Amino acid sequence: MICCINCFKDTEIRAAIEMVGHIGDCPVCRNRNTWIYDSEKDADKTNVGEMLDSILELYVPESELSTLYPEDEEMLIEDRLLKDWSIFSGSSHEVKQIVSEYVSESLDLDSRIAIERVGIPQLFDETYLKDNSIMGKYSWDVFKKYLRNENRFHSKYINLEILESVLKETEIIIPAGTKFYRARVSDKSGYSRKEMWAPPDDVASPGRVNSKGQSCLYLCSHKKTTVKEIRAHAFDYVTIATFKLNRNVRVLDLSSIVHSSPFYTENDKVAYLVNESTLRQIQNDMAKPMSRLDSDLDYLPTQYISDFAKFLGYDGVKYFSTFDKASYNVALFDSSACDCTYHRNFLIGDLEYKMSAV
Repeated sequence: MICCINCFKDTEIRAAIEMVGHIGDCPVCRNRNTWIYDSEKDADKTNVGEMLDSILELYVPESELSTLYPEDEEMLIEDRLLKDWSIFSGSSHEVKQIVSEYVSESLDLDSRIAIERVGIPQLFDETYLKDNSIMGKYSWDVFKKYLRNENRFHSKYINLEILESVLKETEIIIPAGTKFYRARVSDKSGYSRKEMWAPPDDVASPGRVNSKGQSCLYLCSHKKTTVKEIRAHAFDYVTIATFKLNRNVRVLDLSSIVHSSPFYTENDKVAYLVNESTLRQIQNDMAKPMSRLDSDLDYLPTQYISDFAKFLGYDGVKYFSTFDKASYNVALFDSSACDCTYHRNFLIGDLEYKMSAV
């Protein structure tokens, strides 16, 4: 089987093909003068074959699937691969060509997966899901509805042991001396340095990370972005303060909770698959823009995750800025981890508004 770097979007496979160092023309996607992978000649030079094996061996032909397996989840291998993973970049026809040729050369893979419809049995195995899925047999949306309408403190819809293990993989240390910014809409006289700290518990309003009555210091990595975060209007006065960490802080980086490749570790690939969607939804909810018309209840799921991080002993959470992907926000549970070193009042000039049809 011969294909090329352009046949894949997965970063690990693309890097492995490039390392082989072969340049040629691809018979699959028809790209010319590009990095080529030959499964016969390059088997000992790269782990591309091992990566493909680890995914393809998950699939079982329909003749071997349980009669209880949902029929609408049985698909041809090329369609299943495109739906389940972000590995291939080509069309269904191109994926079929790659898989069919690769499977025909393999001594280990079941040749029927290239012909019959296929499925992954563990995806609908309640015992497996209970032991390996953050949400068990449920979904993130079901969990959010449960938090909102039934019980906000205890839930059977989430496996905290698995969630903890996944969150631990995102742990980072932000070193002492790192600067962050916080802004507040003010009047012409501005706020004092003392007033730029997080509000005390008794007046703290609910936010993306904290519940009502819980003080939390929201900071941003970029000064201009923090003005956008507070939704300042043109000609508003805004006080901006600089905060500097006085110690290392241990936080969960929820902006990196979703791994771009299932090959980043040798962990169970099915477990990666069943949890990837949930993790992406958590990441998106952490960075979801909120309007003035949204309810405070919409923060409940991210507050739950943040409270769990606090329970585990972390100093805070890091997440994407709603307004600028080049920036990030940090919410610190304990404000004493930093010092306010500077503050100044500003008058906002013109703002750039972007609109999209809904």
